[in-house]
Amino acid sequence: MIHVAALVSVLLLALPAFAQVDCNSGMEPIDRDAPSRMSALGFTRIVASREAGFARVFSTFGYKVEVSVQTVQGDSVDGDFHQSFDVGFGAMGARVAKPVEPAVNTLKRLQLPTKDIDTFVMTPPFALGPDVVAEKDAVYSGRQKLGNYNASVFDLLPRNDQAPLRGFIGRVWVSPGRAAVLRSCGRAAAYPIGPMRYEIRRDQVGEENWFPVLIRADEDLYRDDTPVHVRVNVKYSDYKAR
Repeated sequence: MIHVAALVSVLLLALPAFAQVDCNSGMEPIDRDAPSRMSALGFTRIVASREAGFARVFSTFGYKVEVSVQTVQGDSVDGDFHQSFDVGFGAMGARVAKPVEPAVNTLKRLQLPTKDIDTFVMTPPFALGPDVVAEKDAVYSGRQKLGNYNASVFDLLPRNDQAPLRGFIGRVWVSPGRAAVLRSCGRAAAYPIGPMRYEIRRDQVGEENWFPVLIRADEDLYRDDTPVHVRVNVKYSDYKAR
């Protein structure tokens, strides 16, 4: 277990100097000796299945979402994209995203494809379904306080050199009784925007659902070998079932 813990620390928690998202910032230490009601195998099977259900249920809700992407030079913001949307349902039942106002876009050092914005606005961002868990090993790392929950902490580690290219490598906080993901923090693949360390905070919506309320990243991306410091903040609110 010592070797596993060391590997987890190297892959997940040893942040490069430019990264601003610290997965354990402000949290109590992990109790690595605490037992869990859920095994690593249970995480792979039960949580991944529940996350697939989360993705389906998410598509039946409307909500507000505010997307902010900035480039930073030193202490100053030198480029900004900002737009808010109301996501709801059209007359035929199809989901639609209506801009609350025209987009503000002064980004010069970063191209922001429409599909990246759509990922945040229209899809269940960073859902940890079976396709994401594939080619990963889940390692139970202990229990940690997260709000009112004594969450089970699992680390998703790459099983081979292709795993980091296919989704999420990082730390996941789970409510064992509900098999619900409460929070996740780790490195995403090149999409959306780029290979960055994202923190995804969730909150309870209704009795059974834990939906995202904040997604953020804050670090350097490389464009033609030139570092561009990028700051992402996406906020979700006002969830309403169809």
